[in-house]
Amino acid sequence: MKFVGLSLIALGAAAAAVGCTDAPMTSEEMTGLESSEPGASLPDSADQPEEMADLGSGEFAQCANGDGVPSAMAALAAATAKELGRWNPTVDFAPGTAASNWYTTLTSTGKARCSDGKCWNTQAILDLQKSANNVKLSGVVLNANNFVSQLTSNWNNQKNCELRGGTGDTNCSAEQHKLVFNSQKAGACDTVFTYTATSTTGGNLAAPNQLKNKLLFYGGTSNPYLAFSSTGTTVSIDPTYGLDDDGTTSTATCSAACTKMSATSWAGKCCSCSGKTSTYVKSTVNANTYLCQ
Repeated sequence: MKFVGLSLIALGAAAAAVGCTDAPMTSEEMTGLESSEPGASLPDSADQPEEMADLGSGEFAQCANGDGVPSAMAALAAATAKELGRWNPTVDFAPGTAASNWYTTLTSTGKARCSDGKCWNTQAILDLQKSANNVKLSGVVLNANNFVSQLTSNWNNQKNCELRGGTGDTNCSAEQHKLVFNSQKAGACDTVFTYTATSTTGGNLAAPNQLKNKLLFYGGTSNPYLAFSSTGTTVSIDPTYGLDDDGTTSTATCSAACTKMSATSWAGKCCSCSGKTSTYVKSTVNANTYLCQ
């Protein structure tokens, strides 16, 4: 399993070779840990170490991913940050409805923020809602039905929290911001992506640690793959390896990702999943998703 952590300077996914030993916990079991209250947050930037290497250690390295939903949520947060350049889920996403078969979707506002007008990586992760429980994330089979219901529930939690208004941690306050991909490196359980966080005009944020209040949609503090931390200018998370395109096309070695998302074709390339070496096959749910089969 992989651990995904998030921070204001960096948004990360850890190396695929590192495993975790905690007992699996499903997203349904974690729901009780998360309400619309983000008050039980991680320490803010004043209490956080500057070194991103610490993100996956200690209490961060929980790695509970029993139904695959926590890691999918964290990967969605990483893709959103990289493609849409912000976390504003109640504006950029529409909650699932009966008319949409309960699938959460990107809004026209959200799509307009992406350079391709489609947000290919974000859309590929959303399309996992349509998978027939045949997608593995770090060896764990993703429960597509749980992913569908959790996205809708989390969107509503995010909206209800923001409607309270006011200021402070318990009122979902967060500045309008801009996230720019900075770097990535191996973390304790997966790959850490780092993003520089600024105001919409490029200035410093007054309280970058408050961006955690925009992460209820992605599971908030109950999602062990969202180990949010912040410094004065950055944020970091650690999503599952393979779901967020790193721009690499090298085929010198087999990719250790059960599911690979990429804007370039990986069909037929060597891969390894659950100890088995195979090749990637294009998924039927999204043209940018490849399954190691």
